[in-house]
Amino acid sequence: MSDQSSHNLAPEKSGAKMFHRKDLWLASILIAFGAFMYYEATKFPSAPMVLGDTLNADVFPRILVVMLIVLACILPIEFKITPEKIEKIDKERNEKTIPITWITIVMILTIVSLSSFLGAALTMFVTAIVFPLVWGEKNYIAVAIYAVVFPMLVYLLFHEVLGLYMEPGVLEYLK
Repeated sequence: MSDQSSHNLAPEKSGAKMFHRKDLWLASILIAFGAFMYYEATKFPSAPMVLGDTLNADVFPRILVVMLIVLACILPIEFKITPEKIEKIDKERNEKTIPITWITIVMILTIVSLSSFLGAALTMFVTAIVFPLVWGEKNYIAVAIYAVVFPMLVYLLFHEVLGLYMEPGVLEYLK
């Protein structure tokens, strides 16, 4: 009996035949989202010819979306690749979503909705300080250092060194 079950690609308990049903739904949502985002990315203006054949701002988002779609296509058949994990995955999916997940989702949506008001630097700072604290980090000094140093380094690299425009947000009014 054990010989026979080791040759089985997907455990019978999963109810999966060709595709894993929950993963198929998730993949469908991700692919639809990816198709919409790809369409939106086609509206980005092309980079000037002076930049040459580099990876331009109009191409990079489309590459990311295509990668998302390819990975989403693998999701429904992943259980055939790693059948030993399907029971654990199915069990975890049936457990109630922990409250910190919902808190994180609300925090992300809030920070994203405030990002144009806050600007790039303050958005990075708020994200770097709020998330670790909400997730239970107790080393406040480390969080403070991280919340100041990381956004500062990112800002310096992208804005000052690479010359990319970063939305100033509310900091524009402090000048």
